[in-house]
Amino acid sequence: MNQSAEAFIERLQRHDIKYMENPQPDGSHYVAVELAGNNGTLYNVVMVFSADGMEFRIRIFQLGKVENDRIRPMLRTLNEINEMYAWLRFYIDSDSDIAAAMDAVITPGTASRVCWEMLRRAFSVLDEVQKKLDSVLK
Repeated sequence: MNQSAEAFIERLQRHDIKYMENPQPDGSHYVAVELAGNNGTLYNVVMVFSADGMEFRIRIFQLGKVENDRIRPMLRTLNEINEMYAWLRFYIDSDSDIAAAMDAVITPGTASRVCWEMLRRAFSVLDEVQKKLDSVLK
């Protein structure tokens, strides 16, 4: 098993967070969680550990569907949000859904702590910006 993924999964288990995992034949490892923000919104989070355990990616999908007439205002809003917060980046994907991404370089020794803090940071930012996203979507 991928040592970085294993270290992070142990942290999830210590905090009783349910997860799904999918080790890949190339040695990379996918871990997915579904967690509720403070406002009750459920966030689907996919975390990817590279085969060598030295890269970590968080992807959060389906934060809202952007209608064609709302794309320009949403892009302005996402640019404002991206200027306000470091690390977590928001964008509109090819399905017109709002998504967020965060990447880091890790080691098996730092994976548990760094990945946990990144996950916490992602959720704190999502809680802060969800109302702003919703106001443009409506």
